[in-house]
Amino acid sequence: MFKIPRKFSSIGAKLFICFWLIIILTISITRLVSEQFRTKSFIIPTHHSDVAKVERIKQKLTLTPVDTTEKLLSTLSRKPGRELLLKNTNTNEVLASDKWQIASLQTFLTQNNLDNLTTIKFEFYRMTGPVNVDVAGTPYQIYLATIDRKRLPGNIIQRIPTWLRLAIPIFISSILLWLLTRSFTKPLIAMQKAAASFGDGEFNARIPLIAQRNDEIGACAASFNLMAEKLAQNIGSHQRLMADVSHELRSPMTRLQIALGLAQQNNISQALLHKHLQRCELEIARLDEMISSVLSLSRLENTISQLELMAVDLKQLLILCIEDAQYMANEKSINIHFDYQGTALLQADPNLLSSALNNILVNAINYSHKNHQVTVNLTKTSTSFIIEIIDTGTGVPIEDLPKLFEPFYRVAQARDRATGGTGLGMAIAKQAIVAHNGIISAQNNNQNGLTVIIELPIVISKNNTHEI
Repeated sequence: MFKIPRKFSSIGAKLFICFWLIIILTISITRLVSEQFRTKSFIIPTHHSDVAKVERIKQKLTLTPVDTTEKLLSTLSRKPGRELLLKNTNTNEVLASDKWQIASLQTFLTQNNLDNLTTIKFEFYRMTGPVNVDVAGTPYQIYLATIDRKRLPGNIIQRIPTWLRLAIPIFISSILLWLLTRSFTKPLIAMQKAAASFGDGEFNARIPLIAQRNDEIGACAASFNLMAEKLAQNIGSHQRLMADVSHELRSPMTRLQIALGLAQQNNISQALLHKHLQRCELEIARLDEMISSVLSLSRLENTISQLELMAVDLKQLLILCIEDAQYMANEKSINIHFDYQGTALLQADPNLLSSALNNILVNAINYSHKNHQVTVNLTKTSTSFIIEIIDTGTGVPIEDLPKLFEPFYRVAQARDRATGGTGLGMAIAKQAIVAHNGIISAQNNNQNGLTVIIELPIVISKNNTHEI
């Protein structure tokens, strides 16, 4: 089977050939139709100068008769742009020079008989006549053909050879079509190269200039840049997560190995053995908690978890989360205060949302001082619910607030590993809130402590959820 060369199978070549053939076909059809309907000759007002010239020729022949048509044709002075035509009125034969422009005039005279002095306009000439003369007993009519000196643009174009008139628009259309196909294919080639570079690991590959176009190609380039940006962020977050997980797992694994080594010593007392085994159990529990949290965060970041949206009373959901958290708060004599009148219905995934709220409440309890209070406020706007969870801890340095929802982030002073957390709770909470098209942020209180603010839309569609 015949195989098309690759350079002709590209979209640029296809566009160019298709458009070029359409242009040629359009020009040809237009030319054919215009030729059919174009008036090849028409009568114009009698040209006085040509009439005077014809009359002079008649007077000259009256004074000096000629016996051949060759002599009659030669009576006209050889000036450029003038021709004589002789028509035999008996046979309708027309004698003239062999110039191709005169052929249309000969055809006209053969097919038509003129009696009165008339000027007729043709494509290249204007013809004035007839003047009746006698040559060797044969009646003839004399016509004077003169090139029209009024060279209008249309006349100039008509004098151009037909092949050149076709070649000029084809050449111009070829250049314009090449520019058109280039404007289509150049951004596509750029996007192809950017995609290939991105696939080779260059995650900063972008196509900024094409994205500025105000057409579908510009929109496609902008979508590509947005996709590349999100993929780069996801890949970067996964790489950071893997690095953080590797680092965080090292400490409990090291402590576990040390505890196992101590437990395996000879002549160890039962009390020390029991202590080391308890330490092993604690480290295993921490590892289990950390792995579970990492899996939850990874699942949310990869949008594997699908939202199970339903009507949820946010007030009742908060009450249940507060009741669970109060058991932990009792150990530090902390009271969780919440008061909201009325219902707070919204569309949400109750399991995912309660997981986020529990993580934030546990975080607030862990970093609040003993014998203090954690406050939960709920307010409603026209489009959303706003939850504020306020603790009474030491707060967070202003420069560290944007990092609070990053995996494994801990403030060096108060919020450290001594609290027993994995550093993933706030990151998991953020992913859960973002999955609900919500916004989560944190700010320091005026006096002390931290306030976590959650804004949840009342209505959420599965098709409009944020990609995490």
